Amino acid sequence: MEHSIIQDMTSRLLEVYLKNRVYDKLYYPDFFPVKYVNSLKWETLIGSQGNRVAADVVAYDTSAPIKTRAVVRSLSGDIPPIRISRAMRETDLNDYNVAKAIGSPLSQILPLIWNDVDFCVDGVNARLEWLAIRAMAGGTITLSTINNGGGIITEDVIDFGLPTANKEVEATADNYWTTGAYSTNTPITDIQTIVAEAKTIGSSIRYIIMNLSKFIAFQTSTQVQNYCGVGYVAGAIFRPIPTLAQANDMLLSRSLPTIIVVDTSITIENAAHTRTAYDPWLDASSADRYVLFAPELPLGATYVGPIAMETNAPKQATIAKKGHILVSKYSEVNPVCEWTLAETNAFPVWPTIDGCYILDTESHSTFGA
Repeated sequence: MEHSIIQDMTSRLLEVYLKNRVYDKLYYPDFFPVKYVNSLKWETLIGSQGNRVAADVVAYDTSAPIKTRAVVRSLSGDIPPIRISRAMRETDLNDYNVAKAIGSPLSQILPLIWNDVDFCVDGVNARLEWLAIRAMAGGTITLSTINNGGGIITEDVIDFGLPTANKEVEATADNYWTTGAYSTNTPITDIQTIVAEAKTIGSSIRYIIMNLSKFIAFQTSTQVQNYCGVGYVAGAIFRPIPTLAQANDMLLSRSLPTIIVVDTSITIENAAHTRTAYDPWLDASSADRYVLFAPELPLGATYVGPIAMETNAPKQATIAKKGHILVSKYSEVNPVCEWTLAETNAFPVWPTIDGCYILDTESHSTFGA
């Protein structure tokens, strides 16, 4: 490892750039905001947050009745590293040197300096976005050669502990939220059923979270359009397709939770450097299945642990941070190469999952099958 060979690249310059750089808005900080911890282990208590338990009305001069503690489950694990790097090799460095030598405008030179920094920061955020949305979509995460080709592969599913009773399916195939079932599916009934079921365990559902394609299935449903109101054109029934705002107004007017649409696409590059864009809400077989019901937001937190490159930084590395993401710049020789590395140690933790429900809108038998 050698010092950065980009002229004038200092930690201060990198720090100023990252401080002022505005990146695209992400979903994961809304659902799993960053929480810094002092170790690379995480532990969460599931079931520790529940509905209020009422005190008893008692007679004077009597002791207070004793209430039991809720049954609490504990989940724990390691906070894994998330890393991405990019090389500025000889041909790229030659382009940079030539651009400077001939006095090219800054609009041509600056991208050669900062594009790799942006690429790496975006890459770390994309993985955290993927982890959070995969957890929300089905309550589990699996790392495979397809979705994590350059990293570890999990032998077992990472399970966030959604109770079996909270994994919902449809009553019949006619109720699926798919194209062929728009006239027979019953999304409003599904919502009413889950809200009522959640109340029996002391959970008050306030949010329904789904991806854009699932929302399109929702708004195209005949039942939903009927609930939003129908009209008549030339004597024929006209069912307008409600917008998200109109659908939420309808749901609120019936004391039902409102919808949040998660709409994103994340590109995964496998070990062979082939890139494919994915909607992380879809399952491993690219099926669009799940709708999440949640009593509160945020759902949990993204636990962030210490980074060795920061606490024991090599003197040759130029480093700075964008939030919890550490960016390093350094070079190598034989052949000459400038490296940009971004990393964090982070993972989503979901302590409120006991009060959440997930509906598999495409099955009436087995959840997720």
